[in-house]
Amino acid sequence: MSVMRPRDIQRKKVYDAERALLPIAKPLMEVSDVERYIKKNMARKAILRRYPKASRSVNVRDGRGTRRALAYGTHSISLPLWARNESIVLHEMAHIIAARHFQGHASHGWEFCAVMLDLVRFCMGTEAHATLLASYKANKVRYRAPRKRAPMTPEQRAALAQRLATARAAKTITSPEA
Repeated sequence: MSVMRPRDIQRKKVYDAERALLPIAKPLMEVSDVERYIKKNMARKAILRRYPKASRSVNVRDGRGTRRALAYGTHSISLPLWARNESIVLHEMAHIIAARHFQGHASHGWEFCAVMLDLVRFCMGTEAHATLLASYKANKVRYRAPRKRAPMTPEQRAALAQRLATARAAKTITSPEA
């Protein structure tokens, strides 16, 4: 039995927001450079404290001949030549860490975005973090857990039901007959 994942409703917003990092991201030309970068940064104490499962190894595949950078589950990424820079590597690492850390999240949901912000802060620095945060806000990307709503009291529920009934009654009176 497969588990359905939530819809990935903010994918385009996330990609648009992350374009702000491209001018400041360092290039990583070879697969060995990417592997070294991942190993060095995933061993950072700040990242391990927040995401203990980040320490497991990640297989980096040479993605030449493919069009997209991809993260495969919780263990592997593939990077074509154009995608070998800090921001895209961190994006794919955020997919892997989010998959290891959160269950049943949307691919570019708030959980992924929170991990991405942390990785950018710890690996690229506070200026890059501020840039990405401002870009997330400008593109209306969710990067925090939704607020929990307080349960409704029976009086609030009754008042809401009354307002709904009144609105429905008004709608049927004003709508023309078909």
